[in-house]
Amino acid sequence: MDNRLATLLTRGASLTRAEYRVLAHLTEHPLLVGNITVRELAQATFVSTATIMRLCQKLGFSGFSEFIWHCKQLLSDTPHIAAQGQSHPELPALFNQFIANYQHTFQWVTHDKRQQFADLLRHKESFFLYGAGFSYLFAEYLTKKLQVLGKTAFISGPGDSRNIFLSNAARYQVFIAVSRSGETEQVLDKARIAKNVGMTIVAFTRASANTLAGMADVHFALYDEAVHFAAEAAGVTSFESNLVLLMDLLLLEATG
Repeated sequence: MDNRLATLLTRGASLTRAEYRVLAHLTEHPLLVGNITVRELAQATFVSTATIMRLCQKLGFSGFSEFIWHCKQLLSDTPHIAAQGQSHPELPALFNQFIANYQHTFQWVTHDKRQQFADLLRHKESFFLYGAGFSYLFAEYLTKKLQVLGKTAFISGPGDSRNIFLSNAARYQVFIAVSRSGETEQVLDKARIAKNVGMTIVAFTRASANTLAGMADVHFALYDEAVHFAAEAAGVTSFESNLVLLMDLLLLEATG
């Protein structure tokens, strides 16, 4: 629920159940305000347009247009957190270390590499993404982002049969692998197949030398303060936050 529209619900003491359902629908989906007609709202909430008009009048508006205008005004008031005087917040001890780690990573993310990724995103339409363990979560994140951009993107992991990749590899143009170590055998197996069928390989790994990096056409190396990649599942480091930040930056540059 958007708190900026919540005040409308307090004015609904005399509303019928159907009218309240319409009001609740808008407070739960504020992005609809100004983008939905009275007929579409009626269909979405299983009421008649007459019910919506009665709702508007009970709330003190002459009609649907005035009601929507009022909702837009409420939504234009950006919520903010009250300032806490002039004091500066106390930052966690590791905050500066995380910032330094970001800077380490972006020393390796050169303009040429970012441009290569942007070119792929602009000129290729089908992407196959693969990750194992925690890396699967980040491969899935990038998959969803690509799908929102209108790309054909498919995510796979160790739980899927090898035949899924073998059967579909030829349909995809770009293979994106996420592997912290760059040595996970399931990932390397798919990368070899991708290379054999002519797919462009993009890899996200830690910055240390690894097999996957050597196979990739475009390799993004990330700073990793963990002593050894085997510790990745147990320790909390800046690697994952580096990874998400890098992915978002690449997508923003490519679509901006």
